Amino acid sequence: MRTLGVAILGLFLGLAVGFLVFSELVGRIVASSGSVQAPWTFVIGFGPQVLAALGAVLAVVVDNRYRNRGGKEQ
Repeated sequence: MRTLGVAILGLFLGLAVGFLVFSELVGRIVASSGSVQAPWTFVIGFGPQVLAALGAVLAVVVDNRYRNRGGKEQ
C-alpha cells in the first residue's frame, strides 16, 4: 500500500513539475517567435504526462532504495 501511495504522490509531483516546465517553455517560445510551431505542440502537449509517469516511476525507485537501505541498518 505504501508503494501505491508513493507512486501516486510521484505522479502528482511529476505532473506539477511538467506543467511548470512546459508553461515556461510555451511562454518563451511565444515571446520569441509569436506562435508555437508544429513540433513543439507535441512536446508541450505530451510533456506533462511523460513527466508525471517518470515521476511515479522515480518515486517508487527512490522509495524502494530508501526502504532497503533502512532495513539493512536496523
